[in-house]
Amino acid sequence: MADEADAEPPIRGPHAPDATHDGARAGAADPAMSPDTTPPTIDGKESVEFQIGIHVVDLFDALASRAHDEKGAASRRRQLVRQVRDATTNMLRSSPSATSVASTETENSQRHRRSSSDASSNSSDAAAAATPNHAAAAAAAAATLSLTEVLSSLQYVVDYRLKGRQQPHLDAELMGRLCDALLLVMVLTRGSFLNRRLSDDARSAYFIFGQFIEEVNEFQHCVGQKPTSDLRRALRLHKRITDGGPEEERMALVTMVRLVLACLPPGHDWRDLVDEHEQRDLAPVVEKYGRIIDNDAASYHMPVTGGAIFPPPSLYSDRTVEKLVAMFKTDAASGLAPEQVEERRAFYGRNELPPPVRRAWWRIVWTQLTDLMVLMLCAAIIATAVDGEWKSSIVLGVVVVLNTVVGAWQEIKAGKALSALENLGTTTAQVIRGGVVESIDAGDLVPGDLVELSEGEAVPADLRLVMCAQLEIVESVLTGESVGVAKDPRAIKTRTRQLPLGDCKGNAFMSTLVAHGRGRGIVTRTGARSEIGKISVAINRSAATVRKTPIQKKLTRLGLWLVLLALSLCAAIVICGVAWGRRFVPIFITGISLAVSVIPEGLVAVTTVTMALGVRRMARRNALMRTLPAVETLGGVTVICSDKTGTLTEGKMGMCDLVDANGVLFEVTRSTSRNPNEGEVVCRGLAGDQSAVALHAAQKHGTAAADASLVVCSLCNNAEVFYDDDAGQWSSLGDATEVALALAAQKAGLARGDIAAAPGAGGSQPLVLLAENAFDSDRKRMSVVFEVRSGGAPEDGRRCLVVVAKGAPEEILSVCTHQVGHGAGFVRRGSSPESRRVGASEVAAGMVGCLDGGDAVVPLTRELARAAGEACEKMASRGLRVLGMAAKVVRLAADAPVTEEALGLAWAESELVFAGLVGLIDPPRSGIVDAVQRCHTAGIRVVMITGDHIGTATAIAESIGIIRADRPDTQRAISGAELDLLSDEATALLSPFPSVFARVSPENKIKIVRALQQSGNIVAMTGDGVNDAAAVKGADIGVAMGLGGTDITKQAADMVLLDDNFATIVAAVEEGRRVFDNIFKFIMYLLSCNSAEIMLFLIAAVLNLDLPFTTIMILWANIIADIPPALSLGMDPPERDIMDRPPRNPKRGVLTRRTTLVLVIQAFFMAAATFAVFLAAVLTPLGLLVLQHRGDKGAPDTYVPSIFHRGDPEVNADENMSAHIAGARSVAFGVLTVLQLNQAFLSRSIDVSVFKTGVLANKWMIGGVLLSFALYVLGVYTPGLNDWLELVPLGWLAWLVMLAALIVQVAFSELLKLALRTIAQRKARQQVAE
Repeated sequence: MADEADAEPPIRGPHAPDATHDGARAGAADPAMSPDTTPPTIDGKESVEFQIGIHVVDLFDALASRAHDEKGAASRRRQLVRQVRDATTNMLRSSPSATSVASTETENSQRHRRSSSDASSNSSDAAAAATPNHAAAAAAAAATLSLTEVLSSLQYVVDYRLKGRQQPHLDAELMGRLCDALLLVMVLTRGSFLNRRLSDDARSAYFIFGQFIEEVNEFQHCVGQKPTSDLRRALRLHKRITDGGPEEERMALVTMVRLVLACLPPGHDWRDLVDEHEQRDLAPVVEKYGRIIDNDAASYHMPVTGGAIFPPPSLYSDRTVEKLVAMFKTDAASGLAPEQVEERRAFYGRNELPPPVRRAWWRIVWTQLTDLMVLMLCAAIIATAVDGEWKSSIVLGVVVVLNTVVGAWQEIKAGKALSALENLGTTTAQVIRGGVVESIDAGDLVPGDLVELSEGEAVPADLRLVMCAQLEIVESVLTGESVGVAKDPRAIKTRTRQLPLGDCKGNAFMSTLVAHGRGRGIVTRTGARSEIGKISVAINRSAATVRKTPIQKKLTRLGLWLVLLALSLCAAIVICGVAWGRRFVPIFITGISLAVSVIPEGLVAVTTVTMALGVRRMARRNALMRTLPAVETLGGVTVICSDKTGTLTEGKMGMCDLVDANGVLFEVTRSTSRNPNEGEVVCRGLAGDQSAVALHAAQKHGTAAADASLVVCSLCNNAEVFYDDDAGQWSSLGDATEVALALAAQKAGLARGDIAAAPGAGGSQPLVLLAENAFDSDRKRMSVVFEVRSGGAPEDGRRCLVVVAKGAPEEILSVCTHQVGHGAGFVRRGSSPESRRVGASEVAAGMVGCLDGGDAVVPLTRELARAAGEACEKMASRGLRVLGMAAKVVRLAADAPVTEEALGLAWAESELVFAGLVGLIDPPRSGIVDAVQRCHTAGIRVVMITGDHIGTATAIAESIGIIRADRPDTQRAISGAELDLLSDEATALLSPFPSVFARVSPENKIKIVRALQQSGNIVAMTGDGVNDAAAVKGADIGVAMGLGGTDITKQAADMVLLDDNFATIVAAVEEGRRVFDNIFKFIMYLLSCNSAEIMLFLIAAVLNLDLPFTTIMILWANIIADIPPALSLGMDPPERDIMDRPPRNPKRGVLTRRTTLVLVIQAFFMAAATFAVFLAAVLTPLGLLVLQHRGDKGAPDTYVPSIFHRGDPEVNADENMSAHIAGARSVAFGVLTVLQLNQAFLSRSIDVSVFKTGVLANKWMIGGVLLSFALYVLGVYTPGLNDWLELVPLGWLAWLVMLAALIVQVAFSELLKLALRTIAQRKARQQVAE
């Protein structure tokens, strides 16, 4: 940092003002000073540098995000942004001033940042949570900050901390980074190519740049070191003139010129800062306003931004109440004055969530109608109508209408996720204004308002709490956690403005619910700037982006190919027909009809029905799909990002292990069962030994230390476990950890209600509660004092008190002087609840006996404490949350005071006797290991995303198989703080990609989804809270929890788990794969059948044969042979290896080279067989012999095919139908229909024999084929209908021909599949050999 004595003198104009320029206004706004005092020296320079350092990092993060979002951003600028940002982060790490501030903050951070649940975790995880990587925290702050917000905050620092040269000397390196950042922002533009203008952010940065030149000497020096070409490019003086603006901005332009020139070495003038071709336009402005400045009595300086200066919206968790009151110019007792409200409302806006972005219904319908496949069907409708086939046009029209209605309805339903956000805003608020409490519309709140919070009320805006009276707030709407969070108004010193929500003890968030107590807070964020508002903006942004699902993309690509094929076919047939001398109009209509046949009319309908059937099957497996296309997308999922709590685990805390003070291990069976009659406490021997350990006979069923620990679990507890008669099940009230402890105690027969009584309560309980010292995050302990009235009460008249305490192991051990010795237990063990029930007097006597000195207790030596610490670490390494248990017995004189003051912390929590350690865990769900293994087998990566500590998350991941010792690519875990340091691109390039993300924020989840999608993955993301909604919406498959999830997340998701079970996701993936397989099967079937018709007609057209079918025959074949068999293929059962193969490549189309080749071969066979029959019937008497009734239809030689007369219309025209050509066409139509129906059975697998897949496995297919065959028979033999279809009844010889063709087709298909299997096996052997 530059020394003040050697620093350059400040830049001043010819008439410099005194040092207090704007000082009164700045001083009044500064949180650390009163309106009429000079800035204090403490909390000055270091604090300003610290704030500016954070803003610099924010600037580069916002610029990097902008460069990533804009495809046209220059790569050079993006690289420079990253380099300078990294340099700034490194500077923040090593800056002496920042370090000095951090050293004063660390103690407060350690005291206040951890929640009560963290206190019971292992010490290493707690330390990691308490002292995060500061650079990571600084980077995390920018995750949700826009460039406008950062500039607003920086302007706030200038106005309140720098104006009037309050801090003329700041760190030179920091000023250099700030200068680079501002120069980059000053060139940002907006608007179209022809109307490009400087952005509002560029304008703000321009004024801030000038103000820093005025106020900070080191910034002047940095500007002077810049090349004039860089300054010219950034200042863009001519652009700022031509863009217009008020008069004062032109004055500011000339002021800026003089300020910058004063920083440059001698010899420069204003022309050096302007391009040569722009100097003529700028010269009059410089001359005019230069004279005004020269004649001004005050120094030239950059104009203020105008209007009152208000604090930017933020959490302000690190500000004390006194500073907060000064910043917002309010009063902690009387609130804002009424006249202040309107001015703030004009600046901040109303406290309302942004309205959802809704698409008009007609736009939704239009989107459905303009889908490529639907447009193709519309073209088919027009073509058939032109050809006079009105019935076919009507059928196709019905298909289009149904598809449009279903698709539009699904999209309108999905839009309800946005509507649900509107219901989150609260309607009224209790606000103090001018010392009067009044109830107002919550939308009228403004930052600075003082809001009263009472039990049962919703929080109306984001607040910084200034007073709490046992205040607990349920933040489930944001976090999904239904347990109330205890609030504390004390400041939390940290290097970031954005703490994890769970650590924001001094804040209350909009739309959360006050569960207990009361409080008072100052409004700091409203509307879209609130936490709920940010989620609303993110969902609106996601909803505005229409993202096609993989199947939609693939069908679109397939549709493009079909359109090209249809046009090519139409052109080929018309060209061939005209070349052979046929009339243009008839052959053109025929070509159009054949082109229509290329398009599988039933594809859209069958796809919709298949996905709808998949939805029904998934619902039966507890997976509710909200959108049809998501069904197929599930089948292509390559990564599943899953929450830990409640999805991979049971979501219920249970006490599974107890290690007493002497190292004896006890297990609690059925620990998570809410029924205290299920499970028991069983001795497993010495902890750490796998073999059976010989224990003293009296210890086999229990030890004194273990029983004392269980008594502490029961008595040092405020939770209740009871049977709810109305619900017909066991229920609980209280903190999840205390419920788990109470359940374990009751399973041992130690229900608190049976052995202890409240003060003044009647009854015969020997233990009566005297005092309770509640748990807090500073002590990380809880202690309760009881008096023994009977059982163990002394006989000498003295009073006997029992103190029980629990808490973090290291904190409990720090206040223990002894531990329970090797003694027999006093709690009975038994196989039934009745045999385990312990008398209250026995418990009292047992506790007194094992704690009352003598041989019952032994001193807690250093070795014993180290052994206890090692046991704690081993339990924590298994992912257990560890608590320490202790107690003591104290005898007092009969007249000794036993008030709460006398039994306070200093007395109760000292000289305790250590009893043991208990381990709690949210155990993995039943079957989760198999489900994860199925994912690995299926080639699906499972990623755990949790807010828990990284040690606990890793242990759980290892236990369920997410992290595997034999798979190095799964053995990486990182925290949210580390993730904050990485850009989206860097996250996507992580190798190996982490399998566990711990202590993540909602922004982290969005970054993980984007990174995986950039790598080409199809991502499924689970979520439950409102803060997860944006990530769930942004994933390819959003999965919401049906039991523990919020309504917004459910409505933003594609799938809702009705049982919150990870195994259900795996089952849904299996169903999704089945749906895609079946879609692929009927696409192969439809295209092979339609392609056979194409090939058949192309051959006939090229050879100048009469067309094998008429137009009505083609449409009839497509109706009867396409839809029923295709629908039955959509209900085909799953293949045996469906979850033993890797996911399909997301970038691969529906058809590959291999499958396309198979399709063409199958189609060619059907076309060749049909053409051979048709040609034989035309050239031989077969055309008449196949007829059922030949009569006087004529001799076989009366018909001369066109191939021999080359289309001479005088010989016979295509329109003159003889019996011979009618018979040939009818038998050819029958052969093709039978081959197509048989192809449905052959299409069930590409390379597996039909004799293995089975003909009877799909009952629906048998029904569909029989239905189609029945329709064919009706069309042939029904009088009137056959005339309309231009078919004639066939005799037995025709059926023999069809049977022969069928047998040949099966043989040909089996040979083709055998060849495919042989090739695949050969390739597999080659890969193994390599």
